[in-house]
Amino acid sequence: MEKGKKKSIILKVGVWYVFILAVFAGYTNWLPQIRGDAPEAAVAVDVASVSVEDLKEMGAKIIFGTNDPEGALARGENPAGKGQCPLCHQFFLDQKADRCPNLIALSTENTADPEGLLKITEEQRSHKRPLTAVYDKFKTKLVSGETNSGITPHARSGGEYLIESEYCPNCFVVPGYAVKGTDDMVSPMPIINKPPIELTDTEIVAVVTFLQTRDGDMSKATAKDSWESYFGKKLGEGAKAEQAAGGAAPGSTTVALDTDTPEQIVTKMGCFACHKIPGIAVAKIGMVGPLLIEGTNAVNRIKSPEYKKAMAEGKVHATTPKDYIMESIVNPGAFIVPGFNDDMLKDFATKFTFAALSKMADYLLEQTAEKAIKEGLDRLPNEKEGSLMKSAKVQTNQNKVHVVSKEEVRDQVSMVSKGGQNHKEAL
Repeated sequence: MEKGKKKSIILKVGVWYVFILAVFAGYTNWLPQIRGDAPEAAVAVDVASVSVEDLKEMGAKIIFGTNDPEGALARGENPAGKGQCPLCHQFFLDQKADRCPNLIALSTENTADPEGLLKITEEQRSHKRPLTAVYDKFKTKLVSGETNSGITPHARSGGEYLIESEYCPNCFVVPGYAVKGTDDMVSPMPIINKPPIELTDTEIVAVVTFLQTRDGDMSKATAKDSWESYFGKKLGEGAKAEQAAGGAAPGSTTVALDTDTPEQIVTKMGCFACHKIPGIAVAKIGMVGPLLIEGTNAVNRIKSPEYKKAMAEGKVHATTPKDYIMESIVNPGAFIVPGFNDDMLKDFATKFTFAALSKMADYLLEQTAEKAIKEGLDRLPNEKEGSLMKSAKVQTNQNKVHVVSKEEVRDQVSMVSKGGQNHKEAL
């Protein structure tokens, strides 16, 4: 009898142990599988010996990440390669992307484009941009060099303009496509040869070659020559010396590390280009993505009807605010915050170690509406939760206590006295 009881207990403990192991195994398999190393480095290319056709093909792969971008669109995917260009630029009529100017010829009118430059191809309009009065305005304004890139606008041809736009997006901003509140002077586009995109010089030349020859006319390819005339040196010159001095090798990728601070992570990954984040000095003007106050946002987002719908469809899996933040970083397309487009870069799963991802999530969880208000940071107009500043103003007005002055007390007493006297007279 005693032996049977012991066997029953052992069996129950064993079953419970197996159950616990299964739970943990299921949970760890659900978590995003994040590698701590960087993706493969770009293949070194000798531009002097490569054909225009090969450069164009290389550029297309960098832009779209696939040889069949239209097929990807038909499947409901947004084809975006290392360059991440389709997240912001429209390349095809059935593609949704309006954060930056379209890169195809559209017939629709655009009030922000009185010269009709958005109706022609990017190669055609590139020759016109440096000749406009708007470009002259930027040349005058940035005569001492643009702050982030150090470059002074000086494009003299269409090819040079396209090269310049990759290295210095703020050297010319198409009217209507600037960050709101900057007088059309600040572009939402990141510097392409810096984190988080980090294309090499050769990769940028390949992208420009694709833009110039997209219509099939290879004689328009001037990217390499334009690069060399713009920078006044041979393409690839100085790269080996930079590596010998400890610089990054071509194709190397910046990774958020366990030892990085939240501010270092935000700077490395370029989050500040799109988001405002309390406590991060560089993240105060982002006008593309939501205000990152996840101590306030995350708990409400996972309870929202939109997120529950995405969960029912098997697109998302987070059940805690921290899980939600981590998921939104490594798989940003799974759930799009209402009011926003699917514009976030898609390769952060290969750019974070797990410890760095966890650290960033913890930091964002500490950021609240109260902290944002103290720093003067507000939600964007398209965030359905509404303005923090308006809410704070209403709350302040509701909480105001009117302190009655001595004069007001005297006047009130006088009025009561007169009222009483008049009442007696009436009787």
